[in-house]
Amino acid sequence: MKPFRFIHAADLHLDSSFKGISDIDSNISKELSEATFNTYNKIVDLCMEREVDFLLISGDIYNSQDRSLRAQLRFRDGLKRLSNKGIKIYIIHGNHDPLSGWSSKIEWPENVHIFGSRSVDKEVFEKDEEPIANIYGISYHKREVKTNLTRKFKKVSKSDREMFNIGMLHCNLGSDTGHEPYSPCTLDDLSELGYDYWALGHVHKKSVINEENPTVIYSGNPQGLNPKETDERGCYLIDVDEYGDLKYEFIAMESVRWYIEEISIDGMSIEQDLFSVIDDKIEEIRKISSDVPSICRLILTGRGNLYSSLSRKGYLEDLVNEKRSGEEGERNFVWVESIQNRTEPEIDRDKLLEREDFIGGLLNLFEEYYSDKEKIADVDEALQPLYSSPYGRKLLETSDYDTLISLLKKAEKVCLDRMIREGEM
Repeated sequence: MKPFRFIHAADLHLDSSFKGISDIDSNISKELSEATFNTYNKIVDLCMEREVDFLLISGDIYNSQDRSLRAQLRFRDGLKRLSNKGIKIYIIHGNHDPLSGWSSKIEWPENVHIFGSRSVDKEVFEKDEEPIANIYGISYHKREVKTNLTRKFKKVSKSDREMFNIGMLHCNLGSDTGHEPYSPCTLDDLSELGYDYWALGHVHKKSVINEENPTVIYSGNPQGLNPKETDERGCYLIDVDEYGDLKYEFIAMESVRWYIEEISIDGMSIEQDLFSVIDDKIEEIRKISSDVPSICRLILTGRGNLYSSLSRKGYLEDLVNEKRSGEEGERNFVWVESIQNRTEPEIDRDKLLEREDFIGGLLNLFEEYYSDKEKIADVDEALQPLYSSPYGRKLLETSDYDTLISLLKKAEKVCLDRMIREGEM
């Protein structure tokens, strides 16, 4: 078998807007609006630079089933560049861009194959007129596919075992991915089919699920779209040798990178101490991200003298605007998305717990809830009407155990702060 090389990408979400971003400098705003397209073009460039034989895109090319015309045209333009270089492209559609969604009547380049949704198709890839790889895939017809699509894939036949076999699937593998359970399946489902490589999409965090027999990889989304999508984002370059053995390499591709960084106010005596640490953190991010612009969320933690200043109305907004102003016009910008205050007043909580008064009783009550899961369940039940309300769904995260503990600790802080201000301590 002739050696060959391909790139596995997924979840491009072309033309997707960045969540949680406001009051942006016009130049930075333009950079963000082009981020998904720039990242896609970088993948196209990489395909040509590394002289790959084909590109796999495992679903969610677009961000919605009624995909924008701009996204479709920009996507087609990139495929033309690849096709003109003789690079083939194999595509499946996922839950964000099912085949039932609206699309323009666009003529796709010659070397593009889009897998249908009725059944699993097989495409034979040839190199120098020699068949060397079978590529199988299936697209979503509608957004919510709750059935296990691996059931539609046939086991590799004896006659095909001499070739390299690739499966393309947009799916939820396992039970703890943090994504909607579309096309749920297991590693055993994939393994029993006898394929060599599974190019998965849907989960945005890159992950090598299985090293070999078969190799199973989520490439993740190549461009992070919100503060939770930190870490490097990109695609996988796969090299297959004449014996069918493969090597994989992750390559970062994002055009803008997200960071969430914590800064403790412990030991800080004046506000200038905090300003200096924030400036150092911004420069550290700039250095780490090299030539990739960044968006960062700063979370202030710890106890100290600065708590009262940070709690003043408008203080953090002014600080954010000040740090943003220094990034306007920067090519390699570090844009402060927000600064969140999770600091606590400088108090001796252990001593307060020992007091035999209202404050001591209140803190001991909080302690009981922190250590008793049944009491936490009571809190969860009491908050359900709030979580299920229209405003609650927009503002609140899921009511898991860690979130409920965090809410209780915030409530404790509010109580202690109010009593400090009213002179009760």
